[in-house]
Amino acid sequence: MKLRLHWAEQYEVVREYPSFELDSKEFPELELEMLQVHNARSQQERNIALAELEEKMHHTETHGETIFNMVGPSSCPSDHVVVYNVGDEDCGCFRLTEEE
Repeated sequence: MKLRLHWAEQYEVVREYPSFELDSKEFPELELEMLQVHNARSQQERNIALAELEEKMHHTETHGETIFNMVGPSSCPSDHVVVYNVGDEDCGCFRLTEEE
């Protein structure tokens, strides 16, 4: 019996952008969502509030573009982005190669 195998490794890649500052004076449309983040009592509440803030940033336009595009990762030079793998060092496995 013969098996044709190949090795595959799986990684989760994290791309981390530099931090930026949101000012409710500059973006008053986001003040309520920013307050919800600030007032969150638990990590779960904070995660929900951050998701709502991000959603609003994606859907609120000012000066012809969304707030997310104005201040988010798309405005960051690529040489300021840190990329790293997350996961176990030994997260590989054999895969069966399909014969054509």
